[in-house]
Amino acid sequence: MFILSDSFYTDYLQFKVWWARDMYKPSTYTSDMRFPHTIFWLVYEGTWSMTVHGRELTAKPGDLLLFPPNTTIGLQQGENESIRYLSLCVDLKIGSLDLVTLYGLPPYTNWTGSPEVQPFTDVWRNVVRSFDSLGEFITARKREAPPAGDHTHMIHTDISLSFLGLQGALYGWLKQFLSIMRKHLPREPLRFDHRVMKVCDYVRLHLDKPLRLRDLAGHVHLSPSHLSHLFVKTLGVSPLEYVRQAKIQLVKELLVHSSCTIKEIAEKIGYGEQSQLSRYFSQVEGMSPLQFRNAATSAISL
Repeated sequence: MFILSDSFYTDYLQFKVWWARDMYKPSTYTSDMRFPHTIFWLVYEGTWSMTVHGRELTAKPGDLLLFPPNTTIGLQQGENESIRYLSLCVDLKIGSLDLVTLYGLPPYTNWTGSPEVQPFTDVWRNVVRSFDSLGEFITARKREAPPAGDHTHMIHTDISLSFLGLQGALYGWLKQFLSIMRKHLPREPLRFDHRVMKVCDYVRLHLDKPLRLRDLAGHVHLSPSHLSHLFVKTLGVSPLEYVRQAKIQLVKELLVHSSCTIKEIAEKIGYGEQSQLSRYFSQVEGMSPLQFRNAATSAISL
């Protein structure tokens, strides 16, 4: 009799949803944005002119668009253009690595006439319905429930059941998506050095601390040079560059999803001064943290 072992679950897959929507953009809409999560579109009506990382394209029915984290997206106002599409914003990662980027999945695929389009559309719409249902439960509960204390967590049965329904729908979507993308996935599983993954996890949990190369290497009992070699071989960046990228990513997520001040965010990533964060963020992103926060507000409508 088969028993599933613990080792089966050590696959590092992370799947977290931020939104699932059925979207409409009128011809008057225009926006330029960069968002810190992976966004998927499935266009089912209309056309739209846009730029993705400087490349011009026209989205049309049957198009599946994949935008990895921090993709620059420009939506241009056009004459008599409007578009309807299904949108899903998620963190889809293996360890700390974005799955779309890791596997080099195509950013643009047209499925017009494919028998796979309708089943995938149905699964996607089920995700949207499940997400909306959860949102209604949470919104209603917030209106009804008295404020909880700082150390109190409430478990609401209806919300929990709705959330589990959403999780089931999401994994159904992921199964369908990966099945469709099967030809773009490697025939053999990608192999990651467990020491690199362990350091990535350590970095994620200690972003508020100064992280030095020798400390990271010591965490997995390697020399700094050996760890650097493994990181470049596995991820294409040095350990300290990985730390810098992880800190900037956390800053973006806090700017989008929290009301933390820039000073509070600086403290959360181990920067002693707000000015230090603002200066480095501007160098990397070409805009101040506040400008990024304001721009991200409009990106919520993606």
